Amino acid sequence: MSTLTTHRYALAPYTGPKSRTTCPICDKPRCFTRYLDTESGELLPDEYGRCDRETNCGYSLTPYARPASGGLSYAAAVRRNERPTARPPANRPPAVVPRKQVLTIPADVFRASLTGYEQNSLATLLRQHFGWGIADELLTRFQVGTSAYWPGACVFWLIDERGRVRGGQVVLYDETGHTAKQQKPDGTSYRFTRWAHTALAATHRRRGTPLPAWLSDYQQHGQKSPCLFGLPQLTAAPAGQAVALVESAKTAILATPYFPQYVWLATGGLSYLTPARVSPLKGRRIVLFPDAGALAAWQVKATELRGLGFTVEVSDKLETLATADERAAGLDLADVLLTEWPGYPPSWDN
Repeated sequence: MSTLTTHRYALAPYTGPKSRTTCPICDKPRCFTRYLDTESGELLPDEYGRCDRETNCGYSLTPYARPASGGLSYAAAVRRNERPTARPPANRPPAVVPRKQVLTIPADVFRASLTGYEQNSLATLLRQHFGWGIADELLTRFQVGTSAYWPGACVFWLIDERGRVRGGQVVLYDETGHTAKQQKPDGTSYRFTRWAHTALAATHRRRGTPLPAWLSDYQQHGQKSPCLFGLPQLTAAPAGQAVALVESAKTAILATPYFPQYVWLATGGLSYLTPARVSPLKGRRIVLFPDAGALAAWQVKATELRGLGFTVEVSDKLETLATADERAAGLDLADVLLTEWPGYPPSWDN
């Protein structure tokens, strides 16, 4: 029987730019998420938190980590100095902790997106690269949606191992197959990516229509990335087939025809490579394919997972093949595949 454990310390939820502070290592403003004491509501000292710049900085310090020099972790030190929690009176029953509700995207919203591929930038890229047959098989296999939030945008739906649509990400790609960007007046780049529920809410506001009850609830309590991308493939995959994990959903889709010996899944980001999200893969051989420049960070994650009983390997192929500039740019497997094979010649259809 499993036991649910609630940790006292958790990363502070995002409530706006001011809820993020300057990283104590890279000194970048508004990119550092501090730990919160969920009992007192107070933030922990400045050094406890995680930098959002996973590849360029990667600083992370949890209050449960023991210092390298030895001694107690922050959490253990606090426990040692506290008195035991008083038991409830004998005539008062213990409080019942309600189970956390699993919020999902309605089936009709999900199904309505599984069309319009003639306007979908990812569908266009796949058809140009593989031809219509394989491209449409991939769109069906990964249940890719189309979004009207930006003309040409796609939706990577996050569907858990039980088939529940737990969330999604809207992405617009440019003609080169990269995420579309736009230069802002301050010199920074605006990336055309949105969480699906955020895009849906913005569409309702633009139309002047009220938010459905489910969407209002999801905005307040839904998880941004509750599971790995591509999990439904596991239902038909043999138990002995290895799983390949990459960061980008696009990379998982592109790599599938090239390397069919793996079931290709995506994390959506290094911070989402956690034991909870990887739990459906327990018992399978897992091979991590980090982007160039991120090998060391993924090796740390692999060590953590091995300690919890997962069978994990890390591929260093991209790291050894990439140039210094490519490592700095975060070259991924999709970049290599798109460069090595220029595309499916239309003449083949004749």
